[in-house]
Amino acid sequence: MKKSYRNILIVTIAICFSAAGFVGEETSAQTKTVKSTPTPKSVKSPTTTAKTTPKPTPKLKTPASQPVTGEQIIVTATASLVRREPKTSSAQLSPVKLGKTLPVSEKNAGWYKVEYAAGKSGWIPKTAAKDFAAERRDELYREITEKYSKSKTLDFATASEVSEFLETAQAFVKKDSLKADLSLRRLRVLKGALKAIPAGKGERFPYKNFLKANGKDLVYSDSSGEWYVRSDLYWEIHSRFTALPIAEEIAWEAAQNPTPSECEGYVNCYLYRLRATDGEYLNFYPNGKYSKKALTNITSLLQPIIADLNEKSVYTPPADISDRAEFNRFLTELRTIISKMPDIAKAKTLQQINQLGEGYK
Repeated sequence: MKKSYRNILIVTIAICFSAAGFVGEETSAQTKTVKSTPTPKSVKSPTTTAKTTPKPTPKLKTPASQPVTGEQIIVTATASLVRREPKTSSAQLSPVKLGKTLPVSEKNAGWYKVEYAAGKSGWIPKTAAKDFAAERRDELYREITEKYSKSKTLDFATASEVSEFLETAQAFVKKDSLKADLSLRRLRVLKGALKAIPAGKGERFPYKNFLKANGKDLVYSDSSGEWYVRSDLYWEIHSRFTALPIAEEIAWEAAQNPTPSECEGYVNCYLYRLRATDGEYLNFYPNGKYSKKALTNITSLLQPIIADLNEKSVYTPPADISDRAEFNRFLTELRTIISKMPDIAKAKTLQQINQLGEGYK
């Protein structure tokens, strides 16, 4: 009995150990399985480029303006326009002339609102105008004049507008030096405008209107088919401002201004030209800046007449008593004027004058 009990106990213990061993192996296997299974690494998502939505272009706002009272501007550019709104794309209301002064009611960073006619207003860009004050008129007029004097050639439209401004401005400036300067520059610009008129187009718009408006200052040359500025206008300005340094420049331009007719071989005509141009300059400035050039011009023009004295086949001498008296007067005046010159080169010219007098006795 005891032996049976003991055997049962042994078998029971054996079964227990066996079961314990199975459980241990299973647990160990599970542990290995867990350790051998790699922990999954975090997978990075592929980078995606985000599409940027373009920002809408902001609309340009009209600069804020502020009302003003008692202010004026002066137009400083040709071909200027008043517009309905303060922007270059706005409708055009009216052209305004160079030098025109206009009252201002509003202004902003780039524009003036002006009254361009009774009860009518619009906007003009600040690039085409400047603030105006009566006490600065001379200064402003000089600035405008210098601006358009930098260019040696102006197109017809610009030259005609600048010429009109220079003529009007003379009545308002105070300094004689500026008046003289404006007067001379006006004749220069007027001459430039005439040169800009296409040949044979003088009867067409706008050239016809321009010639009519300036008719009192012009003379027509049948031989060349051109309009010239009258030379006596230069001499009139010279007589008004003889005491000023600019007077000599005025006299020289008068001497070089083209004459409207051809002499066609008539000796008295050539002598008259010499007396009225280079001779008149030397009459005022025998030792002037351009005296050598003036003397050379006279000598050069007399030379072919002297060369023809023997045959008298090219040049026509004075015919009657009155023409003869005129001839002698021109020679006498030229001789007197040239004799006052300090230049030793005058000897040749004086000899020519004497030869001419002897040749047409």
